[in-house]
Amino acid sequence: MTAPASTSSLERVIQNLGYRSTDDFLHIQLRNVLEQKIAYYQSRIDFFQHKYGMTFDEFRQRVIDKSDMVLARFGSIEKETDDNEWDDAIDFVEDYTTYLHQIRP
Repeated sequence: MTAPASTSSLERVIQNLGYRSTDDFLHIQLRNVLEQKIAYYQSRIDFFQHKYGMTFDEFRQRVIDKSDMVLARFGSIEKETDDNEWDDAIDFVEDYTTYLHQIRP
């Protein structure tokens, strides 16, 4: 597949890779990046749910109870760090999912 001579070298490479246009390439690659990020942050959420045996909302409710035997075996710094990372992962999944829906046809 050869692009017309009036296209830029970037456009020629993209078309030689089989994409119809730079916009087509950007759309597909952006979707792929967002899907990868969603999968990564969802795996972080799954990790914390498995680690603590509960959802984030349940964790937030129970973490303040010093007598909670399930959470008592984890250190306070560990729980605070995990809380921040877990919360961020949830936010990222929500944000990236919103972005993904915005670019899907």
